[in-house]
Amino acid sequence: MPAVTAGAARPRLFAFRSSLDVALGVVLSCFFVESIIIEAPVVATNPPATVYPTIKESWAFLGWYLLLSLLIGLPILLVGEKMLEMPRPVVLFLGVSAANCSVLGFLRWRNKTRWPGINLHGQVPGWLLLALPVLVLSADMVLTLVHLLHLPTFSSGETYRELMKVPVVGFLMLCIVAPVMEELLLRGVVLQGLLRNFPDRPWIAIGQSALIFGIMHLNPPQSLATFGLGLLMGWLYFRTRSLWLCMGVHFLNNFFAFNAMLHQKEGTATDDVVAAFGSPWAYAAVVVLSALVLFCLLWMVQRTTSSSPGQASTQPDALLPEGI
Repeated sequence: MPAVTAGAARPRLFAFRSSLDVALGVVLSCFFVESIIIEAPVVATNPPATVYPTIKESWAFLGWYLLLSLLIGLPILLVGEKMLEMPRPVVLFLGVSAANCSVLGFLRWRNKTRWPGINLHGQVPGWLLLALPVLVLSADMVLTLVHLLHLPTFSSGETYRELMKVPVVGFLMLCIVAPVMEELLLRGVVLQGLLRNFPDRPWIAIGQSALIFGIMHLNPPQSLATFGLGLLMGWLYFRTRSLWLCMGVHFLNNFFAFNAMLHQKEGTATDDVVAAFGSPWAYAAVVVLSALVLFCLLWMVQRTTSSSPGQASTQPDALLPEGI
């Protein structure tokens, strides 16, 4: 067996050391990379924050509204009417006012970190303020078609007849409290929050808020009509971001109804709208004309308001004070 000389062994030694260096380098590299992976801070990917309400929470809002209206309004009704012997219209006014204020305050407290903010002013074209009575009258005339469906009713209208016995109280309840409080809740909170949660799908927000608005009234004919009115006010809010405008529409709608009830003759039916015009053809002509006027006015609103209101609605430009 040939002997291995020192000169021949040296290249093998260098080759062994080179292989050892490479292996050690690979091990150290793996350890270094592993330490980076282990010690690197983990960045959590949280879902985007939502404001109040979501679609699910809007249904919960309806439940809270009905529950608190019962818990607050019923005791006031019993104490005021049975124990204090106050006039029923006054008791109704106090009960409805207290219930609506309680709902708004409770929701504000419960969702204070996700409160959407209430946008009062927005941007309303001057001509729209002047044309608002015509717009509301046209919409109301179109919505009288609901009476032709002859839907079952859960109300005999006795509550409204009681209110008309004290016209001042009836006016305050129907034309002041209802427009202000219901618009604060439905358009100011529910619709505002849904629009911010669905900036690219505004009709989801408008439709859902109108649906809740209709169901709140708990009477099929009135619910369907208020659903249609809710769609109108929701779209106007979407285009203008003005809660004052929605309150104005709501006020005019209720004022026209209040005035009709106030001057209604004893024993006449309130839902026979065709007979009120003398003939079906006259009624149909008025409805068609009203629909054309309404379409033209809404087309003008579309032309004279922002075409991308979602970009301007991420933060309200007019808020209620922090405690409200």
